[in-house]
Amino acid sequence: MPILFKNLDLPARGRDVAQVLNDYDHELFLERLPDGHPRLMERPDHLYAVIHRKPGVPEYVVDNYPETMLDERILAQVFEWDTRRFGKDIDKFDALTMASIALQERRRADEIAEGRDKVRFAYDRAHDRGKRLV
Repeated sequence: MPILFKNLDLPARGRDVAQVLNDYDHELFLERLPDGHPRLMERPDHLYAVIHRKPGVPEYVVDNYPETMLDERILAQVFEWDTRRFGKDIDKFDALTMASIALQERRRADEIAEGRDKVRFAYDRAHDRGKRLV
């Protein structure tokens, strides 16, 4: 999966969370807040934020988080808030379980894609040399 340009400001473990969040809702982004952002004045150690960007509407910060929380807890919180998608409130445990599974599946999909790329590279390299792999 491609990494969004904005996600390069995130620590590696936050990039998976950012991708799953954006896959879940294409209007939600996990990003590092710019220096001087008003939210940083309230909580200076909460450098990362979930931002809602809906076309035609000014963006807003949903919530901001410290680096230590760049994990499934952010996704779980979004799942808890999103009653329109689930049709009911879900409890913290269910939300955290769903978030953990989503991150695991994302990582597994990335590993599979990386394996395919390696096999494709080896095949192409062997093919260019006129060799057969089998």
